[in-house]
Amino acid sequence: MRAMLFCTINNFPAYGNLSGYSVKGHHACPICDEDTSYIQLKHGRKTVYTRHRRFLKPRHLYMRLKIAFNGSQEHETAPIPLIGEQVFQRVQHLNIVF
Repeated sequence: MRAMLFCTINNFPAYGNLSGYSVKGHHACPICDEDTSYIQLKHGRKTVYTRHRRFLKPRHLYMRLKIAFNGSQEHETAPIPLIGEQVFQRVQHLNIVF
């Protein structure tokens, strides 16, 4: 018998367990991947992820708001999602054992 997990609703740590993706560390965002923006806190070992305003609409009020965030405006746009061929190139060398 074979089964496939089609759709789930879960939290971020469970997403890491189900997909095998690392949801910790400096490149924890599965959408941003290598372009994940982070800051390591000085007096702790926590990683803080920044530049989340780039997922808003281009002229959103929060894009220009400095005081409530890190003192700078956000001018970037969200990363373009991968197409099927790009995803296949990333996973074609995985060794899958049933």
